[in-house]
Amino acid sequence: MFVFFLKKNFCRIWDNFFHTIFVNFPMMAISILGYFFCSRMAGIQEGTPLGGLTFMISVIICCMVWSILFLAEGENAASISKYDTPKYKVFLSQIPHCIKDGILLGLCHAVLILAVLISMPYYFKVWMPLDGSEGSITGLVMMACVFWVVVIASLALQWVLPIRSLMHNKFRKCLKKSFIIFFDNPLFSIGVALVNILNIVITLVSMGILDGPATIAITSTNALKLRLYKYDWLEVNPGLTKAQRKQVPWEDLLVKEKRLLGKRTFRSLIYPWKE
Repeated sequence: MFVFFLKKNFCRIWDNFFHTIFVNFPMMAISILGYFFCSRMAGIQEGTPLGGLTFMISVIICCMVWSILFLAEGENAASISKYDTPKYKVFLSQIPHCIKDGILLGLCHAVLILAVLISMPYYFKVWMPLDGSEGSITGLVMMACVFWVVVIASLALQWVLPIRSLMHNKFRKCLKKSFIIFFDNPLFSIGVALVNILNIVITLVSMGILDGPATIAITSTNALKLRLYKYDWLEVNPGLTKAQRKQVPWEDLLVKEKRLLGKRTFRSLIYPWKE
């Protein structure tokens, strides 16, 4: 199933390459401006409580703005996963409808970012003080706790956008379902996260031309779209044992998806009009 996900995801991103560029550019511009904004705020009265407060506020604001735009691309990502055509005007029209959920999602991301930037260094100093004095093992334990909370929450939060765009649930329900999907599919969630990490690397190298936030949205949505076939199958087969529930007949469940995607070759990707 994961191999087919990779194939479908690559083909659908390739087929909508120009759309992703037009969405990525404004989001990348905001990301860059946000980085410099946070850096500037961090330099104001550095080392003082006011300096730390301004930095935290700047991170929260940037995460909120970015999350609003990210969620606004959710409808197009859902269309792409369903083999429909995305529209740039849909991205623009969805922005006002994503303000509330974007603020909430931005807060979640900001908490995780600040936990890494503030809590981790603090507990590291508790464990290994910079002045050479004897540290406390409590610092190491707290670092481990923060680390795993951030990792698990990050893996779960990647499902919020696709749940919202495919199921149209309210944010609280999206958040709840995202953790349910993660704990029910931990290896699959890690696999999708690794693909998105690769997307981020390509984004940084290409400055958003070959990849970007829109591609990450499409990747997560394609992944959930395919994974939902498992839950449709479980719904029509309620009497399965725990062992049987693990034997998901993906070959049968993905027949329609494979037919819709069609036989894709390298030639068809470069010269689709010759196929």
